[in-house]
Amino acid sequence: MRNEIKVAIIQQGPVYLDLDRSMEKASGILEEASRQGAGLLVFGETWLSGYPAWLDHCVGVNYWDHEPVKKLFARTYRNSIEVPGKETEWLTQMAKKLGMVIVMGINEKVGTGKGNGSIYNSLLTFSPEGHIANHHRKLVPTYTEKLVWAHGDGNGLKSVQTDFGRIGGLICWEHWMPQARQAMHE
Repeated sequence: MRNEIKVAIIQQGPVYLDLDRSMEKASGILEEASRQGAGLLVFGETWLSGYPAWLDHCVGVNYWDHEPVKKLFARTYRNSIEVPGKETEWLTQMAKKLGMVIVMGINEKVGTGKGNGSIYNSLLTFSPEGHIANHHRKLVPTYTEKLVWAHGDGNGLKSVQTDFGRIGGLICWEHWMPQARQAMHE
């Protein structure tokens, strides 16, 4: 086990609701963190490709069949990623190439099968061996988030072993959920 690890916590935002440009930006961030010796790189909640802040500012966000909100939801869906998918494949390759653990917050879309059309607020952990070590979906979207994100499940409530110790994560308000915290402590 390594005695030291350099952690990079990314304080830059994505290119909001532009998945391709956000992936380009992530590439530059990953390369720079690697040059600076980071072994663990953590991106924020729904970094790919943006938190739906419009929920708190869009007039009529809760109206049924409201065209402006439907357009924003569709744009959010288009700029979300599938797991697995080409973006997760690229992230696994980058984690392996750079020899680092990458934790990425995403808007995850389901394009086929069970949950088709849903978006989840998800947290992915990529191992330096080049695979998805954990896939956690936010258990309960908070307040207006329920208008965008589907409810997750408990499958990702776990930590993963790394060469510098066990790591895990919760998303936002989940830190206030005693049972979710307990599952992570265990």
